[in-house]
Amino acid sequence: MKPSLFVLMLFLVTPLLSQEQVDKSDPTGKGSTVIGKLAMRVRVAKSLPEQKSVRVVWRRGGEGLGGLVVRGEFVSSDKTVQIPMGTWSSWMPMKDVVANTKGWDFPSVVVTSEPVVKGKNTSPGIPLTDVRVDFEFAENGKVFKQFTEIAPKGATVGFAFHGAALAIKTKDGAVSPEFISQLNGLSVHAKNRRERLEKSFSVVVPLPKQFGIIGHMGGYGEGPPGLRGGSGYGTRHCNPAILADEFRTLELLGVNGMVDSLKLADAAGVGKKFRNIYWGGPGSGDPMAFFQKPGKVVDMPDGCPYDPELKTYVMKRVATAIEEHQKVGARDSWALWDDEMGVYAKDHIVRCDRCREVFRTYLKGQKVSLEELGKKSWDEVVPYNVWLPASTAVKGVKVAPSTGMAAIPDNPGDALRYYYTYRMMSHANGQVFPEAALKFKESNINLYAMQGPTPSWNGASLDWHEFYDLKPNTAFVFETSNRDARTWQWESYLADIGRGIANRHEMVMGCLVKPHRGAVAQRMLTVIGRGTKALEWYTYGPDYSKGDSFSQSPELLEQVARAARFLGLAEPLLYDAKFLKQPEVAFVSPRSSEIWSRATDTSLTTFENAKWVYLALMHANIPVDILSEQQLAEGKLERYKVIYIPGTHLRRDAGKVVRDWVQAGGTVFTDAFGLARDEANQKSPEMNEMLGLADRSLKTWGSVEQYRASDLKPLSEIAVPTKEAEFSWDNTKLQARVGREALNVKTAEVVATFADGKPAVTRNRFGKGEAIVAGLWTGITYSATVRRNDFNMQTDFDSVLRKLIAAPAIDRKVYRPAIADNPMVETIALTKDGAKSVSLVNWSYHRPSGDTSKGILQTIENLRVDLSGMGPMKSVRSIIHGPLNITNGSVIVPKMAEIDLLIIN
Repeated sequence: MKPSLFVLMLFLVTPLLSQEQVDKSDPTGKGSTVIGKLAMRVRVAKSLPEQKSVRVVWRRGGEGLGGLVVRGEFVSSDKTVQIPMGTWSSWMPMKDVVANTKGWDFPSVVVTSEPVVKGKNTSPGIPLTDVRVDFEFAENGKVFKQFTEIAPKGATVGFAFHGAALAIKTKDGAVSPEFISQLNGLSVHAKNRRERLEKSFSVVVPLPKQFGIIGHMGGYGEGPPGLRGGSGYGTRHCNPAILADEFRTLELLGVNGMVDSLKLADAAGVGKKFRNIYWGGPGSGDPMAFFQKPGKVVDMPDGCPYDPELKTYVMKRVATAIEEHQKVGARDSWALWDDEMGVYAKDHIVRCDRCREVFRTYLKGQKVSLEELGKKSWDEVVPYNVWLPASTAVKGVKVAPSTGMAAIPDNPGDALRYYYTYRMMSHANGQVFPEAALKFKESNINLYAMQGPTPSWNGASLDWHEFYDLKPNTAFVFETSNRDARTWQWESYLADIGRGIANRHEMVMGCLVKPHRGAVAQRMLTVIGRGTKALEWYTYGPDYSKGDSFSQSPELLEQVARAARFLGLAEPLLYDAKFLKQPEVAFVSPRSSEIWSRATDTSLTTFENAKWVYLALMHANIPVDILSEQQLAEGKLERYKVIYIPGTHLRRDAGKVVRDWVQAGGTVFTDAFGLARDEANQKSPEMNEMLGLADRSLKTWGSVEQYRASDLKPLSEIAVPTKEAEFSWDNTKLQARVGREALNVKTAEVVATFADGKPAVTRNRFGKGEAIVAGLWTGITYSATVRRNDFNMQTDFDSVLRKLIAAPAIDRKVYRPAIADNPMVETIALTKDGAKSVSLVNWSYHRPSGDTSKGILQTIENLRVDLSGMGPMKSVRSIIHGPLNITNGSVIVPKMAEIDLLIIN
């Protein structure tokens, strides 16, 4: 069987499931009733050194599995904790040992020797190893399951309990065969997982060799008690055979590298196979731990990120981490420092004398004058306190809506300090790491901070662009955590931001893809298509070691394995591939707009709006470069025909460059209240002149709840003024959502009007170029329908509104190399060593009424892809379907499931 046909079979025959269809829970609560009839007991058959009696303790939860650790102890038949070797303990109710009747539980059992008692002092007994424990399980006193677990290297064994399977009904009301078959020791649990995957993928196909595919392994311990010992924190078993099974499963998932440690791979005897890439220390904590005082650990120790002693500490940690990486000896080493990075200082900046001096230097570096600040000397210039404690708000001090931050200052100079104080948080983080990054680079180790996907959420105090402009890292890494099927396509947005940052600073890219969040194949291909060279399947676990895992789901394991095989086949075309051509459209979501929308009544509506404008362009198959305001200010915009800036505020220096660029022939697009204010939240007459507008005002009749990773909420609107909201475009009636700006025309041409006659869309000739304004939040409006519970992504995105958003780019005939006739299919045109390819990513899902899943994939039949922008073609081959016929520059993909790759000859 040819590899391409094998992959075809995998993608088209295997059912595609959303996460809620995997390991379904027990909504009826039947499992919690059945468990009351179950009991278990244990027998220790062996230990070294030999013992006359032992103690057997159990625990569940915590230590990586989430929740609190719950502990208990088995007792002998005469109710003593000393259990003679080779004899059964008393029966213990299962409801005491397990708690999860809606999913999996993985209790651990630890065998210990008798404590040594001398007078009033008690010390632990001798550590045990080579332990063997027999298990029996009974229902209403009748034994229905027996098995044995061994711990050759320690004293801990464990078992897997699938509580959800208790809900499966049987004729006699007894536990089901399905439950019994899944109630196993960890050795069989791991073996079954491995054998199931091997059976599904028995045909050998290429797996990634150049791409770094990273896995995680935990739960194993050996030797004396303690961390990673034969018993102790996080140890779930002491059996190398279990490790061997788990690492074989990782191989089947394409994994060729590890995070945190390779000791377990070495213990399983497979270390050489997993040294393609290593993600190691300093670790997930941040350097501000240097300031942690004795006692309770706090999230943000009160220390100064500009303290010289911190840099000394940082470089010591770097030296230690370099030794760690060199001992591991991986082909490619990346050093993590700070997982889901937050800012290192907030109100500390206001209280710290050192930070005040840095703030003044920072402002001078930004070319801010004393005149702009309204001060006579730099000694008067101090950070603005933008953080208000709850007690202050209670006393009646005005605060910003929904954020609790200080309200907008009335004085322009104070507003400027407000703005730069907020920006300084990113600067404080960024300046900690440059020397560390250079030191790591000397040893061929990439330094990275793992970024949460905050630009796709409701933003963050840390700005990616400003942080990386200080060159603190040599690798850019982010995670994909969006849970809502409608927002999975924002991984493309995040990857485009990362691509721009990585290209700007010559960084490598990595990504954490979370299979249990959904759309694993699509997430993989969209980030790979934008330059990612290292992926972590976050996280395999295993399930008995780490709570946030996917290894317990056979369906997800198969999805990951299929994705890895696709990547292996496509690797010669995708690894180190670049965009076929430089995009001719730039996209900017201004940081100044994000900052001020936190402090105004718009409450981040403009920030949310920008993400959907980006998606409308992606749905139109228009490639874009995502830029920062700083990049606008630096110029170098001649490569772009059109720039989209959906934001209310824009820095003055960036605005000046944009004006000059438009005068020279560029086209700029913005929407409601777009570019109306500058970074000091002052009116921007220069931008108004470019837009051809007079004074600006915004009217709102609703709001949008900010997306925070889990669930996209419907818009909230009250008493919608129909005549003020409705307008027509392309002979179709549309309705602005949440609010509008009735455009106050000065020199602009009115292209469309609201139903009340006020201008809705304008075009202004400015020099050789033009500026287009839509008097509505086009992105929010584009998203309105799909926000319903019973969404259908094939129908919920208005095609006419998409035309309105994309029109400036399409009218300028911007580069669109591959155009799918279905907007939910993303196209990415790539090239490597002269070879051309097009990645196809299907983001289309629906959730029928009454369905409780995240969403069901909508497979697309006979997808037409116009490839005329790819240049001359002799043949086109789908990696899934094989050769495709070319007709007038287009091909037909017979069936578009999750992903495909078109190979152009």
